Amino acid sequence: MTKIPEETIEQIRAKTDIVDLVGEYVQLTKRGRNWFGLCPFHGENTPSFSVSEEKQIFHCFGCGAGGNAITFVMDIENSPFTEAISKLAGRAGIELEVSFSETSKGGSSNEYQQMIDAHALAANFYSHLLLNTVEGEKALHYLEQRGFSREHIEKYGIGWSLDDREVLTQLLMRKKFDMKEMELAGLCIMKNDGTGYFDRFRGRIMFPLHDDNGNVVAFSGRTLSDSKEEAKYLNSPETPIFEKSRLLYNFHNARLNVRKTGKVILFEGFMDTIAAERAGIMNSVAVMGTSLSDIHLTKMKRIANQLIICCDGDNAGWDAAKRFAVLSTQKGLDAKIALLPGKMDPDEYISTFGGDSFSEKVIGNPHSYMSFIMAYYKRSKNLSHENDVLQYIHEVLEELAPRVSPVERDLMIRQLTAETGVSPSALNEQLMKKVGKLAKQEKTMQPAGQAVPMTVSDRKMSSIERAERLLLCHLLNDGNLFDRIRDEHQELFFREDYAAIFIKLAGFYEKHGMPDFHRFAESLEDRELRKVVMEAAMLDRDPEFAEQEIEDCVHHLNKHRIIRRIDEMMHDSKEAEKMNDHTRALELAREIIQLRKSLSAL
Repeated sequence: MTKIPEETIEQIRAKTDIVDLVGEYVQLTKRGRNWFGLCPFHGENTPSFSVSEEKQIFHCFGCGAGGNAITFVMDIENSPFTEAISKLAGRAGIELEVSFSETSKGGSSNEYQQMIDAHALAANFYSHLLLNTVEGEKALHYLEQRGFSREHIEKYGIGWSLDDREVLTQLLMRKKFDMKEMELAGLCIMKNDGTGYFDRFRGRIMFPLHDDNGNVVAFSGRTLSDSKEEAKYLNSPETPIFEKSRLLYNFHNARLNVRKTGKVILFEGFMDTIAAERAGIMNSVAVMGTSLSDIHLTKMKRIANQLIICCDGDNAGWDAAKRFAVLSTQKGLDAKIALLPGKMDPDEYISTFGGDSFSEKVIGNPHSYMSFIMAYYKRSKNLSHENDVLQYIHEVLEELAPRVSPVERDLMIRQLTAETGVSPSALNEQLMKKVGKLAKQEKTMQPAGQAVPMTVSDRKMSSIERAERLLLCHLLNDGNLFDRIRDEHQELFFREDYAAIFIKLAGFYEKHGMPDFHRFAESLEDRELRKVVMEAAMLDRDPEFAEQEIEDCVHHLNKHRIIRRIDEMMHDSKEAEKMNDHTRALELAREIIQLRKSLSAL
């Protein structure tokens, strides 16, 4: 690999604004001088992730993650320094006049890189078969009839798998891929007799599924056959690089548009997302199947203020929309639900009424959570029958009881009165009974003295930890101070991570001479050490009192080292006495006296 010039790295840093970069992954809100959002490195409901525009660094007060633009990409995409630089260079429009070997592109840092490479090869192969071969013409014609332009086919990487048992398998073997690993990756299946492998996908339109970084990690194949014996869609099995609970279709494409609009549209099928884009809607994602996970919700909450759920208009679609809505509101998302008429799905609606109508009348006119819930329960009932009226009121009030907004409760009560003829006072009385019952249940379920998990910011730091962190902050910003400390105090830090950073910082200063905590953090492969460095770098220093702060830190650490050494020697002295080694015990006693004298002199 050719080394990237330092001036090029500095140019990339200068042209990358960390607020804009992090904002592509996290929904940020400005508070004071800094920006805050939900941390992308651990699950949380209250924003503790801070981005400093002034210092061009980020820090999470919950989990301790920290760094700059380059280390952010390294951490969030699990990529090495060179790959992060390459990504940011492309983003900044800077051409890198260097070439990277395969290992430098992440092969060594990602144990499943071969699986990702194989999926990229398969996706290109399937795309070629669809767009450039006679065998793919029937599938291409089908897609064109469904309204797919060549531009959309190429953007989504749609392809065609030949109705041949071993064509992809043979290609993978020629490219020297490990076939056992390819079976684990879901691309092929071992023959019953164990003599070889055959392709998992055959005779299907192939839709690549991408991870958050845009890597193809799985496929969904659609058959052209109308046979009921054959599944319409065949998906890759779950593998080390593909989990349905983690993957949102089109997330890598939609993320930037979601950030711009503040809204994310959730569909229950990836074909709906593709159809929506043909209608000009660029901020949609889809689950793989009808299961919406906590991980899905966390991803969307980090980048969006509002979630719009749009499922099919049939009974299964209504049920899916309700599941999605309930889970979303429990997660704290502002969820609204876009409803389709009849039993239409988004693709059918767009084909029938056009993209503008879908955008304006469906997506642009969503229902609130409670409005949807009322429509959900009412659609199966005849409100001219007393039993249906009572059941409808019961179901709506059960949903309304946990809602804390008085305005929302008043609006729903009025609507219930208009629909059922039951007086507002009677409905309110019934609602209050349910609210009281719910409060009693919650009180009973709350364990007494339940411990609250402690975050990094909650944990009270010891005086030693504070001294080490403040001293490291000064050392990161002052090369002359580092030389002085190193010469006068060979062993100053107590914690292993700080001691390791001290050694690495010595090497950094020998190589670069000048302090640069950004460059130093980027040079650290260990993410935990980067956390420590950036946490120290986030501290505010007062240059006027720098010498006093440094002196206090060194004094405190030296004092603690002597106290700890005295304790160790006291223990050794007792052990020597037990062993009747009186000479050793006497030597230790003398040393302890000397150490106590030096301690009193500090």
